[in-house]
Amino acid sequence: MKNCFAVALATLALAGLSGAARADLTISGAVGLPLNPTAQIPQEGGARIQGNYFRPGDDVNNYSLVGATRVGGTLELNGGITRLDADTFERTGPAIGVKYLFSRESDPTGVRLAVGAGYDRALLNQTYLYAVGTKYLGAVTGERIPISAHLGIRYDRFDAGGIDSNKASVYAGAEVPITRDGGFQAVGEIQSKNADGGSTPYSAAIRYRPKGQPFGASIGVARQGLAGSGFFAQIGYSFGVK
Repeated sequence: MKNCFAVALATLALAGLSGAARADLTISGAVGLPLNPTAQIPQEGGARIQGNYFRPGDDVNNYSLVGATRVGGTLELNGGITRLDADTFERTGPAIGVKYLFSRESDPTGVRLAVGAGYDRALLNQTYLYAVGTKYLGAVTGERIPISAHLGIRYDRFDAGGIDSNKASVYAGAEVPITRDGGFQAVGEIQSKNADGGSTPYSAAIRYRPKGQPFGASIGVARQGLAGSGFFAQIGYSFGVK
């Protein structure tokens, strides 16, 4: 299984050398920040595939190969395969999710609102529900890319590996351009505890996403809340980029 993930990630890397995605995915597949979904969906007629690697502890590795696509004007379908590989626990399974966008993508100056749900078998049978808002802070047209701010609430249930937890949480995040065209961005998020006895989830990363190109990659540190902090990397490719 490890070799399969290595080959899949290598394939994504080679495919992406031709060029950035306009929206990254969470480790479970929804369009969003590394850990939490946002009120964004793929472009109309577009889709994204992404490989993720997350190491939240010395003996814990989380891999995923996921994708998301847009159906009609306001619906996102996402999912893939994920694997949790710990010293005493190994689990591989599907991740599936759906998101409904209330506001139109053609109205980026307002607040976009979305609701969604998902399931990730490998991540301890995680079932989650969420509602989130996204707003661009600044002009959308022109050369300068605006800051994107996100605020959401969610409910998580974990039921595997000796963990049985039900908890509601709130989260906030931002994508801040470092360069004028947004080719490099600082991406961060923080969340209240999402598991009984867990810790505060967060992520902080640098994203490389050349303007007008289908390729994107991020590296940073994160804590999912069930384990400690560690390195993560994402690499993906978007189809239908205009």
